[in-house]
Amino acid sequence: MGFKMGRFYTLLYRMYLIVKKSAADGVLRRWPSIGRALDQVKRLIQRHFLSKAHAWVRIQSGLSQGMWMQIRVPDEVGFWRGEHEPEVQKAIMAAIRPGAVFYDVGAHVGAVALGAAQLVGQSGRVIAFDGDPENVERLRRNSARNEMQDHLQVVHAAVWSRTASDGISFRRGETVRSQGGVEADGNYPVLARGEIINVPAITLDDFVAGGGPPPRLVKIDVEGGEYEVLRGGSRLFATRRPLIIAEIHHQPAAEQITAWLEEYRYEAQWNIPEESFPRRLFAWPKEQNGEAWMRDILFCREESLRNVLQS
Repeated sequence: MGFKMGRFYTLLYRMYLIVKKSAADGVLRRWPSIGRALDQVKRLIQRHFLSKAHAWVRIQSGLSQGMWMQIRVPDEVGFWRGEHEPEVQKAIMAAIRPGAVFYDVGAHVGAVALGAAQLVGQSGRVIAFDGDPENVERLRRNSARNEMQDHLQVVHAAVWSRTASDGISFRRGETVRSQGGVEADGNYPVLARGEIINVPAITLDDFVAGGGPPPRLVKIDVEGGEYEVLRGGSRLFATRRPLIIAEIHHQPAAEQITAWLEEYRYEAQWNIPEESFPRRLFAWPKEQNGEAWMRDILFCREESLRNVLQS
C-alpha cells in the first residue's frame, strides 16, 4: 500500500476512535437517533475498511519512536502508539548501547527490533528471528523503509532446541500473527489457532557457530517454546553470558526455566501478573550486576530514550 493510502487509513482510524469515544462516553445520549447513526458509521468503518487495512505509520513513543512501520489497523495500533510491552522496551533501553548485539527471538514485524537497531547504531547489530513467512516479509519491508538493512538482519527461522534442515512444524496465529509458534516435540503455541506450516529451524548455538555475532541481550517471545530456545543455546549461555528477557506462557515452562537458571548460574526477576501467565523473566549471569539493570528499568522513561538517541 502506498503512503497516501496509508494516511487515508490512519485518518479513518482516527475518525473511528472519535466515533467510538463519543458512543462510550454517552455524549449523544440525548439524541438517540444520532447515536444510532454514529454506531452504523463505526461499524461501517471497522468492517469494510479497518479490518483489511495496512497502513504506514510513524511510531509515536517508546523504544521505536520515529520509526516507520506498516501495521494492520486497528489490530496493531498498540505498535503505532508505542505501547507494546513497555517493560521489555525499558529493559532494552537500559541494557543496549551503540555497538551492541541484540537478538530478537520471535521478532514478529519489528516493533522491538526497529527500536533496538536505532539504539545499537551502525556499529552494532540486531538479529531478528521469526518463523512466520508473513511476519518476515513485513519485517524486511519495515527495515528497508527505515534504511536499517546494514545493521538489522532478518532471519527466517524458528529458534528451537534443534536445527532442522528439512524444517519444523509451525502453527500460525489465526488473525494475530504474533501468536504463532513451533508445534513439535510435545510443545505447542498456547494461543495459535491457524494453519500448520513447515518453516526453517535453527538453534542459537548453530547460528553463532555459523558466524553470527554473539549477543549482549537475548529477548525471547515464542508463545510457549522459551525453554526450547534456551536449550538450543547451551554453549552461548555458558560461555558468552548474555542477558535474557523472556515471556513465559505456562507453568511447565516456568518450572523448566527455573531449573535451567540454576544450572547455568543465572539470577532472575520474575514479573508475575494477577492472572499468573504470561509472566515476564529478566535474567542475568550471577557474576554480573543485574540489580543495577533492574533499577535502570524501574527509572527508565521517555526522557532517557531521547537522551540516548541524541547522544
